[in-house]
Amino acid sequence: MNRVEGVFCAGVDHHATPLAMRERLVSLPGDRLTPHLIEHDGAEEVVFLSTCNRVEIYGVSGRRGPDIAEALGRAMPQGLGEVWRSARGMYLHEGLACWRHLSEVSSGLRSMVIGEAEILGQVRAAYHRSRELGGTGKAMHTLFQSALRAARAARQAAGFGQGDPSVGRCAAEVMSEELGGQQVGPILILGAGHTARSFGMAALEKGFGNFWVSSRTMERAAALAGELGGHTVSWSSWGEAARACGILASALSGGELGWENVRIGTGPAALVDLGVPRTLTRVRDSYPGAIWLDLEVLAKRSEVVPDSLRSIHRAEEVLRAHELWWVANESREQTSRGWGG
Repeated sequence: MNRVEGVFCAGVDHHATPLAMRERLVSLPGDRLTPHLIEHDGAEEVVFLSTCNRVEIYGVSGRRGPDIAEALGRAMPQGLGEVWRSARGMYLHEGLACWRHLSEVSSGLRSMVIGEAEILGQVRAAYHRSRELGGTGKAMHTLFQSALRAARAARQAAGFGQGDPSVGRCAAEVMSEELGGQQVGPILILGAGHTARSFGMAALEKGFGNFWVSSRTMERAAALAGELGGHTVSWSSWGEAARACGILASALSGGELGWENVRIGTGPAALVDLGVPRTLTRVRDSYPGAIWLDLEVLAKRSEVVPDSLRSIHRAEEVLRAHELWWVANESREQTSRGWGG
């Protein structure tokens, strides 16, 4: 077997699959899904990748074509398998096409925000987590190490990572446009990770002030609040603060937050939900007049500008060079094995 034979990627992304469907596909954590798929003959090796914009399963299988997706559906827990089989816009890449797709995903070429900063680390983390769970073998190791190496080179050539191309920044810019430049505050940010920080820093640059930060980890909340010149809100008090703020932004994942549907005061003028699954839909029910931004709305607003096109071209050139090296090296190895036989 050569290095790409049997490898595949099956998944969905923001281009063709609604956010509501993607939310359902991440209802089972990857830590449980990965061993479950292997134990139930879905694939021989599995890496589960879930980000804001995509849900993908990378693996190794002796099956081909539609039989791969069908086997994955059968191997999933009953409810999830039905969602998987009915998912709109599902794609399947096999062999070299799988390597090509993974390298493009890892480099940020397939992201909603081209060249966004988080994706390379997210792909690397997904691979390492699967390895810890016993879900990877030689095939996944070779696939991911090669694709990540190509992606790093492509990002460097394209200048990706300079500045802050991110979902958080995109959300802050769209929010500012929707508010017509009106400086509404205070802004309550739920979460203190990369996306929360990107949103907060971009909002600060846009002239917004008076930030409140609340997180389940108060040390991280305090660090972000310090950067923004704001204040922390204890996690137990976020609901009360949400009713008093002008903008509520959540960069959390894990599904709906507990919320008592009691409308007090005018509430937030804007709700920004960057989670998958979303976390603020119950809050939205309480304040239906608020501007609503989620990943589906942002996907429709994201644009590729001329500078991005030049960067994309440079990144693609590097990836194609790595692909040619991959194919040539594989041919040499096959020839060597033939002589050895």
